[in-house]
Amino acid sequence: MMNVKNIPWCEKYRVRDLSDVRGQDLAVDKIKMFLKVFPKKRAIILHGPAGVGKTSLAYAVSAEMGAEILELNASDFRNKDKILEIIGPASRQASLFGKGKIILIDEVDGISAMKDKGGLAALLGLMEKSAFPIIITANDIWDSKFSMLRKKAEVVALKEVEYKEILKIMMEVCEGENVVVSGEVLRGIAIRARGDIRAALNDLEVLSGMDKESLMKEVGDRDKERSVFDALQKVFQGVGIDEEMLKVYDDVNMPIDDLFLWVEENLPIAYKGEELCKALDFLSLADVYRGRIRRQRHYRFLVYEYFLLGAGISSVKKYDRSGWVQYKKPSRVLKIWLQNQRAAKKKSICEKYARVAHISVKDAMKDFLLLRLILARGEVRKELDLSVDEIAYLDKV
Repeated sequence: MMNVKNIPWCEKYRVRDLSDVRGQDLAVDKIKMFLKVFPKKRAIILHGPAGVGKTSLAYAVSAEMGAEILELNASDFRNKDKILEIIGPASRQASLFGKGKIILIDEVDGISAMKDKGGLAALLGLMEKSAFPIIITANDIWDSKFSMLRKKAEVVALKEVEYKEILKIMMEVCEGENVVVSGEVLRGIAIRARGDIRAALNDLEVLSGMDKESLMKEVGDRDKERSVFDALQKVFQGVGIDEEMLKVYDDVNMPIDDLFLWVEENLPIAYKGEELCKALDFLSLADVYRGRIRRQRHYRFLVYEYFLLGAGISSVKKYDRSGWVQYKKPSRVLKIWLQNQRAAKKKSICEKYARVAHISVKDAMKDFLLLRLILARGEVRKELDLSVDEIAYLDKV
């Protein structure tokens, strides 16, 4: 059994009944009405951004009804036969404990990629036969693939929770956990969460045990992720090449090499087919300019790289995209690539020093700790003609 101390706060403080649900009064009323008229409609779809409480709301409903809940994640389904095997019996058999039953199908977006295997069609068929209410959650339900699902189910939108409500929740959690976090930090977490209760509680749990210096660094890193997320949303979902699009990365506080990998990681999420091919062409062209900047120090080419990563990639689509999309941080490749970049800068610095000092590069690499102290002097850096990137590397190590 899991020790209660090891349970993440977002799970430990999940709502227990409908009275605990914050900032979703309209959605709660619609769910209550759905349960009253069941089986007029056998399923209800709760959709909205991550962390607003879709799954928690489903559990609150089951607690309110005193019903057993069967949770299934749509991304676990492999094909039509698998869905029939798992959900089919569950949708018709009564609970072993004589309670009512609710079937929760979480993250139905995961079925959308399985159109050739009949998963969504099987789910639609089961909805017509289910003896129990089915609650479906989704981040974005407006894809055309879900048109029949929307017709057969009640659709309820969950809005982003206001930061003041999130602030109240965090204050209650701090009291329950007997931790002290300044009001300024709590307010900052609540605002940055942008309606995502789960993210706010995760941030609070991490930051509550930090000293002030570490806390501010972590908050700064999270701010970078928020800013790049907003920029990617504009690039991948907007279509107009306006003044705002041309400056889309102005507020993203990270090196362009990091930004390049964010864009590369999320292209397959944002685009498919011909659009993806065109976007990859723009990305490869941006990489050409990046190489010229690195090799020839033509920093004026930065404007072209930013343009291709923003307006260029955005221009491949013909219409605006709506809905919430879960963009991902660059994966392990980013860490490997950055490490390689750091190693390359270290080697290039040692090569320049070795030529001037008439020693081998190997000896310079071996004595790099001492070399760092020598290279702290501005006149030495100037004599070696160190690049901006090499100086930045020295200042960080």
